[in-house]
Amino acid sequence: MFDLQRLRALHAVRQHGSVAAAAEALGFTSSAVSQQIAKLEREAHASLLEKAGRGVILTDAGLVLADATEAILSTTEQASADLEALQSGVSGTLRVLCFPTAIRGLAAPALAELRRTTPDLTVRIEEGWIRSTERIEGGHADLAVTHDWADSPVDLPAHLTQSPLLEDPVDVLLPAAHPLAQRTSLTLDDLLDAPWIIDTNPDSICSKWLRDQMTARGRTADVVHRLDEYPSQIAVVGAGLGLSLLPRMGRPDLPDGVRAVPLRGDRPVRRVFAICRRASSRRPAIRTLTTALRDQAEQWEGVEAATG
Repeated sequence: MFDLQRLRALHAVRQHGSVAAAAEALGFTSSAVSQQIAKLEREAHASLLEKAGRGVILTDAGLVLADATEAILSTTEQASADLEALQSGVSGTLRVLCFPTAIRGLAAPALAELRRTTPDLTVRIEEGWIRSTERIEGGHADLAVTHDWADSPVDLPAHLTQSPLLEDPVDVLLPAAHPLAQRTSLTLDDLLDAPWIIDTNPDSICSKWLRDQMTARGRTADVVHRLDEYPSQIAVVGAGLGLSLLPRMGRPDLPDGVRAVPLRGDRPVRRVFAICRRASSRRPAIRTLTTALRDQAEQWEGVEAATG
């Protein structure tokens, strides 16, 4: 009989590729994870890990146990979901990861509605989306509201499931005094010589889209400022110091000195969705939260259609 916590440690090493990364995901020290696996090796009478470069890989015996652990964890979670489904009402606590603009645009109003309609359900939000897939896989969160982009879709593991919520187009923000600010729409060809404000991550979708589109035109974007926070970018646009590309959802109200103009043609579109472990997707609490998020997304899209 193998100890489940030791099996979890081995399973985490397989997921994350090293003892150190597994320890971080599990919230333990590397020494503690190594000790758990050493004890599991004694129980199995076999070596379970071998070094590979800076990381480790599982031996054949390790793979056998890791596959079995995957099945055990999935079955256990499915049983919990089925038991919860037998209970009357929706209750319990959900741990949710969410990126900032989705908190403002979706999660906050959805949770306010759930507090009124489903008072026995507690939802705890943590701001963040980096490594959200790994945290869902590792059982450190129950659901994540995250995003990808229409031209760069994320590839989810088979044991996770995705629930689409909405598509969020990107606008170009210009100073109100800019000669093109009164246009009903623009293309990048109208803005080839513009000074740009982008975020500090060169691989973010807006930055990458701008760079790729300019390169395709034989040009280089004139990046004059690098700012991560939406309010900071908006303030600098309002000061007449550059243009910016920002999605609509969760974007702060624009001051009189800034105009948002839709892009037409090839433009970046953010796809927002919720992910959870497939084995837990039948939990009434998960389904209730996902429905509340989807309802808010539909309301947001309705407002966008009416005002767009």
